Amino acid sequence: MRILVIIKTNEMNIGDIPNMIIFNNYIKQLENVEVDYVGISSKNDFNNYENVFSFKFKVINPNGPFSKMCDFITNFKSILNYDWYIKIRTEVKLLEPLNFNIMSDNAINARARVYTGPKQIQYGCSVNGEGIWKNVGDCHYDAREKIVLLDDMIYVFHNNIIINGGFNFINYNERQTEWYQSKNWIHNKIKLNVVGINLECTKYNTFSGNINM
Repeated sequence: MRILVIIKTNEMNIGDIPNMIIFNNYIKQLENVEVDYVGISSKNDFNNYENVFSFKFKVINPNGPFSKMCDFITNFKSILNYDWYIKIRTEVKLLEPLNFNIMSDNAINARARVYTGPKQIQYGCSVNGEGIWKNVGDCHYDAREKIVLLDDMIYVFHNNIIINGGFNFINYNERQTEWYQSKNWIHNKIKLNVVGINLECTKYNTFSGNINM
């Protein structure tokens, strides 16, 4: 299995290096896996992380957070032949390894920012856990899955998503919130799969919440 890790950020913050070391150690534990790393930053500060990662690609891109991804996929699509891709922000501190057994190869896999549906998922929400958003009630029960908006901290997708146009961009001028990001995927007919990822966002000292109905 070949994995491309995309570290996308506004800046390669030195203070986030411990998060990246933890993430890298989890990746190294995967068996029979070949891993490459991409750095996408708004400025040329990749040297801050080069003691942790050996970047195959280093991309300076000052555009918005989602257009950084779309630009990279578009510009390098002809040579991207990985099985899985992991997009991660530097303030993510994983508390458990990623579980590829729960990942769909036909969807974007991430925690939910907003969810209305029947699922119960441990660590499946980016709010409701400990921290400043613990009282944000953005998950609601419904017998049918009606609303899925994905979190941007970390998501996993298969090469099928690139082939199916998941990162074709709609509008550079629109504010690139998590709502916009999911709207873009839905517009491109890409499924959104909510999965549990146990993590801390060290920037805000917040933790994954559960989707409990």
